[in-house]
Amino acid sequence: MKAYRVCAAALLATAALTLTACGPDEVTASNAPTAGSAASAPAAASAPAAAPSAKAPTGAPAKPSTPARPSSTKPAGGTGGASPTADCTANAAGNRVVEATDDGYLTHVWMRAKATKFVCGADIPDDGYFASYGDPTVFTFSNDVKTTVLSDMKAKAVDLNTFMKLVDDCLHNPSAVQAPNYCYGNQYSITANSQNVITSITQQYHP
Repeated sequence: MKAYRVCAAALLATAALTLTACGPDEVTASNAPTAGSAASAPAAASAPAAAPSAKAPTGAPAKPSTPARPSSTKPAGGTGGASPTADCTANAAGNRVVEATDDGYLTHVWMRAKATKFVCGADIPDDGYFASYGDPTVFTFSNDVKTTVLSDMKAKAVDLNTFMKLVDDCLHNPSAVQAPNYCYGNQYSITANSQNVITSITQQYHP
């Protein structure tokens, strides 16, 4: 009976030593965690939720559409509201065009005509035209004036008398004009000096 008690006491003492040898504050060098181990790293904070993708705010106004170009009218001598295009303005480059309003035929030869401005733009039928403006000016002709008419839409040199008859008929009696000659709005491309003496004049096509 005594021997049993001695053995029981020895077992209790051994168990007590085992419990106290490995307490939470007694870490030996052999079981210390290394710097790269998971035990040494602090617990990773939970990653924040992904940032929402950028979006335009609901109800953002749409980009305004380009306003339609207003249609141009043909003002007397105006240039309209249309922006000229390169091809269109090139057709008028170097041209001085006048619009005949009266003429002297079979008398002292002269022509009364208005100045014009070229009106051009993509919204204008036929891509441009010469519009007359202002008061008529009297023009005379040099002795060696070069006169040209459109015969079947081709330039044809004629004498001054033939030219002036066409001008007179187109102004006062268009039905008398016979093919291959036609009237084209009584407009003529000219070169003239500062005294309004015409040295060359060509019938100008006008649709």
